[in-house]
Amino acid sequence: MAKDWAEWFYQSQAWKNTRAAYIVYAGGYCERCRREVERGKRSLADMKPIKIVHHKIYLTPENINDPTVSLSFDNLEGVCEEHHNREHKAGKGKRYRFDERGQPVPL
Repeated sequence: MAKDWAEWFYQSQAWKNTRAAYIVYAGGYCERCRREVERGKRSLADMKPIKIVHHKIYLTPENINDPTVSLSFDNLEGVCEEHHNREHKAGKGKRYRFDERGQPVPL
C-alpha cells in the first residue's frame, strides 16, 4: 500500500499516464519473469502480466517530486504481484492484494 505521504502521487494523472505508457513500453509482461525465462528458470507459459510498475530507487518524501526518480522509465520496472511481493515482503505476511487495475487492496 502506498505510504500516506505518497498517496497524492499515485492518484496523480502524471503517474497514471506514466504507468500506462510503461506497461506498453515493457510489453505487458513481468520483466523479472522474462529474465527467468531467458535463464531457463521459468517457462514461457508461466510468464505473468505486469501488475505493478515498481520504482527501482524507492520513492521517499525527499525524491517524490523529482521526475527523474518518480516518472522516469529508467527508474521503473514492470513486475507481477509475485515478484513485487518477493521484493517488498521477504519474510513478512501478506497485508494486501492488487485489484485488476494494479491498485493495492487491503486484506
